[in-house]
This record gives sequence, structure tokens and C-alpha cells, in this order.
Amino acid sequence: MPQLDKLTYFTQFFWLCLLFFTFYILICNDRDGVLGISIILKLRNQMLSHRANEIESKGLRTGSLEDILKKGFNTGISYMYSSLFEVSQWCQAVDFFGKKKKITLIASFGEILASGRIEGNIFYLILESSYSTAFWEFLSKTGAGSISKNDIMLIHALNGQESGNHI
Repeated sequence: MPQLDKLTYFTQFFWLCLLFFTFYILICNDRDGVLGISIILKLRNQMLSHRANEIESKGLRTGSLEDILKKGFNTGISYMYSSLFEVSQWCQAVDFFGKKKKITLIASFGEILASGRIEGNIFYLILESSYSTAFWEFLSKTGAGSISKNDIMLIHALNGQESGNHI
């Protein structure tokens, strides 16, 4: 392709624009003088307004924002509990395997016990500061005196791993 120079710049630009707009009109024209894109946009807007009217007439409502947030938070909590349960089972299996082979695979697997009322304060403390020690201070203040069997929350913390033969 020839380079643009001062003598032929205008003619090259003119022919480029002429060819571009010619092909654009040939491709997008709907043969009745209206570009096909505008028809598609009109049909899309009609369909969206029709769907919105159907939803309003039927009174369908997906729920308030609070309900969605509660459901999401509860789903997150249940996922956390299930994943911690799976981690606990895995550690017990590894510990059993290690005792069977007389190998210490996990040196210590700590559990921090706290009462079930922590759930209400977790969200506030995390928002307050994700690097704050307030959450861990709160856990230490809710010590073993206020724990019952029914409302125990286990937070597993992997303290360290060690591999080797111990006889």
C-alpha cells in the first residue's frame, strides 16, 4: 500500500471514505432506506418494555435487597461450615494415617472455640478493619466459660506442619 504523502493525501482519504461508506450502506441497508441496526434497536426496546409491563402487571417481585443479602450471607456461612468440616475430617484422616505409620504429618491443628453469638459480630468486625486484632481479642474474651455443646463454632487454624519419622 502506498504511503500517504503531501501530494496524494487528499485523494487517498477521499477514496477511502467513499469505499467505506459505500460498503457500510450496502451491508447495513435494509433496502427500504433505513439502516438495519435502527430496526433492531427499535424491536429490542419494544420487547424490553413489553417484558417490563408483564412483570409489573403480574406483580412479580424477586425480593428486597435485605432478603438477598441475608440469603447470600447464610449461604456463605453454610459454605464456611461445610468446608471447615471437610478440613477437619481430612486432618483426622491424615492424623490417623500418621499414627498408623508412626509418622507425624501434622504437628498441631488448633481449634479456637467460641459461642454461636459470634456470627452476629463477625460481619461488623470484618468491615471495621480486616487487619484489626479486634476479632481475635473478641474470640479470646468469649472464652471457655460461656460455651455450650449446642452453640459452638469451630474456627480451625493450621498451626504448623512437620514431616519426619518419630519413633
